[in-house]
Amino acid sequence: MNKTTADMDKKNLEIKNHFTATGLVFNSQNQMLMILHKKQGVWLPPGGHIEENELPETAVIREVFEETGIRAEIIPAMPIKNLSDKQCAELNSPFTMLLEDIEGNGTHNHIDLVYICRAINENPTICEAENTDIGWFTLPEIEALKTYPNVIKTAKCAFLVAEATE
Repeated sequence: MNKTTADMDKKNLEIKNHFTATGLVFNSQNQMLMILHKKQGVWLPPGGHIEENELPETAVIREVFEETGIRAEIIPAMPIKNLSDKQCAELNSPFTMLLEDIEGNGTHNHIDLVYICRAINENPTICEAENTDIGWFTLPEIEALKTYPNVIKTAKCAFLVAEATE
């Protein structure tokens, strides 16, 4: 197998993998919450980096609230199996996990734990440090937004799950 120059150069680059958590938050009208991300200029579900010593399910609830003012609860992707005991706690399984190549060259990746959530309150507020617009959207409306293809694919799957859990 021949190694290309690009392969050898990639070995010399420092690869950064960050754990993140994203919330696909649904309201009582079965619309999904999206933010217009200030830095990226595209519509995304709320989410962000999991802080050191923070649990992923705590991170997604925190990030959703910080970015949108929405209090949310996780809709479990899988039933709890009652595996918890004094020394072990069972966490909610994410809806999916994605490896997102942020720079397009494999050097900065987000290992994204994506949760489906239900909104407790439904009046979002713009977090000026993070986003420039915010709203609740149906799937056809999300498909028309400026966003990434994987966001649309993930939303399609999430809408099916959200409809089944109503």
